[in-house]
Amino acid sequence: MVRETFHDNKGEGVMDKNKKNLIYMVVAFAFILLTPLIPAPEGLTTASMQAIGLFIGIMILWNFVGTDWPSFLCMAMVAVIGLMKPAAIFSSGFGNSTIAFLMVFFMLSHVLSQVGFSRRMAIWFMTNKIAKKGPWAFVIMFLFGAMFVASFMSQTAALLIFLPIAEQIFSELEYQKGDRVPQMIVLGLGIAVGIGSANTPLGHAIVLIPIQLLLEQTGLSVNIVSYSLFGFATGILIFVLLILMYRFLYRPDLSRMKDYDVSHLRESLPEMGKQEKIAATLFVAVIAVWIIQSCFKNLTLPIVNMKLSALGNAVPVMIAIIILCIWKVDGKPIMDYKESATKGVPWSALIFNAAVLVLSGTLTLEDVGISNFLIEKITPVVSGLDQGVFILIIAALCIIATNFSSNTVCATVFFTISAPIAIAMGNVNMVALASVIAAAASYAFATPPSTMPMAVVAGTGWVDVKEMFKYGGLAAIFSILVLSFIGYPIAAAVL
Repeated sequence: MVRETFHDNKGEGVMDKNKKNLIYMVVAFAFILLTPLIPAPEGLTTASMQAIGLFIGIMILWNFVGTDWPSFLCMAMVAVIGLMKPAAIFSSGFGNSTIAFLMVFFMLSHVLSQVGFSRRMAIWFMTNKIAKKGPWAFVIMFLFGAMFVASFMSQTAALLIFLPIAEQIFSELEYQKGDRVPQMIVLGLGIAVGIGSANTPLGHAIVLIPIQLLLEQTGLSVNIVSYSLFGFATGILIFVLLILMYRFLYRPDLSRMKDYDVSHLRESLPEMGKQEKIAATLFVAVIAVWIIQSCFKNLTLPIVNMKLSALGNAVPVMIAIIILCIWKVDGKPIMDYKESATKGVPWSALIFNAAVLVLSGTLTLEDVGISNFLIEKITPVVSGLDQGVFILIIAALCIIATNFSSNTVCATVFFTISAPIAIAMGNVNMVALASVIAAAASYAFATPPSTMPMAVVAGTGWVDVKEMFKYGGLAAIFSILVLSFIGYPIAAAVL
């Protein structure tokens, strides 16, 4: 991502990139086409080797070439090889509830941004009474606001709401690029939205994929509210450690912010219009339905609750979208359906996620036999292994890997590999494991290519990449410890 930015206007850089891509493609196709020719070890079959070769080849393409056309290649090759029929591929990829939920939630999230509700929330966090208590209070609330907003929308969208506000503040305080305070805040924004992206499954494919794989492979489900309890509990703990790291290790001089008055930011906001009020109310109503589905089963009005539970996660969002498209204010619908569907939904990302689900589903097919092979071979090795040690290893490896490769791929690979091992151990809570992997794959703070927000942060010029690696790496270490020793027990208790 960053590599492309550096070479966009350099012919030699483009040539080098094309050559590297060609090499990666040759290597990837070699794995896909030649691995099935290798004699299968005892316990595996030709189909197993075909799936392994496809997995390695697609991983190379996704990590080094791109996630666009290789996603279609992945689904096409599963059909060409004969591991799944086309109808099963499309059902597993595009026809599952995860993709449907992401699509409609992205549309709703886009409307909330368009009517100004998302920016209003951002401004509120940095202009409330707590934020006015001093420079550190302001920094804490500013970054906490970014984390909170990112919990309910794309982390990139959340960053792009807060970053212009931060740069406005830097300009008013006459900070220059290279100064430590703006570096701390901008890097903190990247880390904060990354933490927020693991707090809830709302619009976060990296979280939803392990949850979907858990459902497909074990029949166990995770509801939005229960996961969010785990997500926010671990996210807030990691956020507290981030602030302590800044306060006692980074130690910036905030004296210039001491007399800064943030009130004018709130004064610049227009009055909350009818469109914004309706959109915000419907968003709250959708969340209320999810809470009723999750928390009030068999307590009150069981018939009503049964009806609501039958709607699942996506249908309440669809109903909200329908209302927003029908309800007109000043002669115009609150939601422009075409605009929300085209500009609000990242279709390339949805296709990538669909391909990830297809590939993972292929690896776990009974006929392919890889899961049974892993369980048979690993059971004697892991028998008696402490679950805490296992979770620590998985969380550490996943967070390290996600800082240098695709987060979605990491979530898929680590759940696909660890699930058979956990089943063989017999003492691991599978729902908690899926939740830990979902969060771990989201905690990518140390390198520019790790996520789009970190690439944007590095590209602003406010953050030195070495400092990103140093302090983002520390935040990643904190995340490993919190997830392993606090997050997993919480997930096991509430999920």
